[in-house]
Amino acid sequence: MVLFLRHQLVSREIRKRFRGAKVLLVPIASFDAGLETALYTLRLTLATDYAAACEGSRRWIDDLRNRTDPITFVSKGPCSAGERETNFVCTLADDLSVDTWASPTIATGQWVSVASYCEIAITARPSADRPSPFIIDGTAVASGVLVARDPRFDDAGDARIRAAHRLRRELSQRAPIVLRLKGGVLADVRAGGDDFTDELREVTNPEYGLHVIELGLGTNRHVLPQVDWTFNSQLNEGAGPVHIGFGDGMTGAHMDFVVAEATHHFGSSL
Repeated sequence: MVLFLRHQLVSREIRKRFRGAKVLLVPIASFDAGLETALYTLRLTLATDYAAACEGSRRWIDDLRNRTDPITFVSKGPCSAGERETNFVCTLADDLSVDTWASPTIATGQWVSVASYCEIAITARPSADRPSPFIIDGTAVASGVLVARDPRFDDAGDARIRAAHRLRRELSQRAPIVLRLKGGVLADVRAGGDDFTDELREVTNPEYGLHVIELGLGTNRHVLPQVDWTFNSQLNEGAGPVHIGFGDGMTGAHMDFVVAEATHHFGSSL
């Protein structure tokens, strides 16, 4: 069954009621619980080819397990004169853990988020005693941007997340969005000729210093022709080949920038 949640937390009562079910969880409230966005998310949920997404996840897992060279993402086709191109390198740590669901089946009693089908998520919390599992250098050109909140957000985080929704709308109107990254940190972000670096730093919590905390490898790319980037929907996240995330969703917004058109290869080309 598909459990379509317009609330951020799954109560004990709901889990008890559906304990004998196989549950695909669509947590829309973390992004936008409005009716129009919810219907859009449901349409993409039903359009997703879960077997193909799992196959994509398994290919990525095999590559990540067996390859040690960096991953380079580049623009899929030639850009118009004067346009910035995606060209960035991800250097991965030797010890890597990922979040995904690589099986097309869900067993009785299992609850699986639709996001786990649609991406390989590699996450990091920068700290002095735990190095990041990836370092990103180069330029990413994003077609879409998403804002998410964790149900454990605090008061300061709530204010930042509300501001992030306003920033997302402006960035979406001005897309494409150009991000320049150095050593796993966002150096600047621009859209429509304007610099939004300071605004992004504030809404994602300035204490994080615009460190990238998520590298997402999209596995739901066949829905891309149906994607509308104006919606703040989690199903947009895995439709591009890669997305880059900032902020934890609690003390500030979690914002994902989705690169819609790019190819990848192993090895550095910067």
